[in-house]
Amino acid sequence: MWKAFRVKQSLENGITEEKNKSGFRKKLISVQLLIVLVAVMLFCSGCAGKMNAKKIFRQSSENMQKVTSSANHVELAIQMSDILNLMEVNMEMDLENTTEPPAGHAKGTARVTIKDSEVSADLELYQVEEDGKQVTYSGTNGSWKKESAEGSSENHLGIDGNIFAQEGGKALESFHLSEQETTVNGKACYQLYGDVTGTELMGLLGKEMVEAYHLVNLPEEDAIRNLKIPVIFDIYKEELLPAKIVVDMSDVMGDLYKSYGETTKVNLYSIVLQFTDYNKVDEIHVPDEIKNSAK
Repeated sequence: MWKAFRVKQSLENGITEEKNKSGFRKKLISVQLLIVLVAVMLFCSGCAGKMNAKKIFRQSSENMQKVTSSANHVELAIQMSDILNLMEVNMEMDLENTTEPPAGHAKGTARVTIKDSEVSADLELYQVEEDGKQVTYSGTNGSWKKESAEGSSENHLGIDGNIFAQEGGKALESFHLSEQETTVNGKACYQLYGDVTGTELMGLLGKEMVEAYHLVNLPEEDAIRNLKIPVIFDIYKEELLPAKIVVDMSDVMGDLYKSYGETTKVNLYSIVLQFTDYNKVDEIHVPDEIKNSAK
């Protein structure tokens, strides 16, 4: 009897143990499936959130629409040679813009060196709306002139606030996101690179800046328009707003002069524009003394 009981007890214990093992295996499998599911979800979430050039430009464009003002520092450097003549142009300017009302102000210096002779000038510009027209006051060494023009997508001082929506956004569709992270003003940035046409670049930076504020004699007035020009954008990762724009026109400008049969060689033609502040510029007014002295 006792022996039979022990056999029965052993069988029951074995069944219970097997059930426990089976339950443990089921729980283990459930945990493993849960881990796999979470991993897949995280992976898919990472894929959905992965940034590319198109997403960055789209978000930056949306963010720029909320910007009421911006401040920039621009450096323009040109070096051209023709037979034995060497000409260098170096310009540094601080720019500020507001969107409401639309206005711009720029102040800086320009140095032009031809052979061993150098000419320097202090430059200052105001661009405001007066009587429904776009009015530009430009000063050189304290002498001012006034020009009026109809509003134009290219006739603006400084950066167009809608910089990533030129030509309906098509201009930037072919840009690529660099694998390398960059830093501007101590902040991490995405870097995007690609080509735009001269017309698109004028819509972005303004015709005057692209044409070096008339300090360079172009082979033809609209010669730059159809060029394919390489541009690099640095975009702040956190704010998703522009940090820096680098334009290198050296090679394309050299080819341009060559296509017109000119002997001019372009060693350097670059524009570097850095954003220094957002939403901190006060309303821009043209001082009365400038208005009264402008011709």
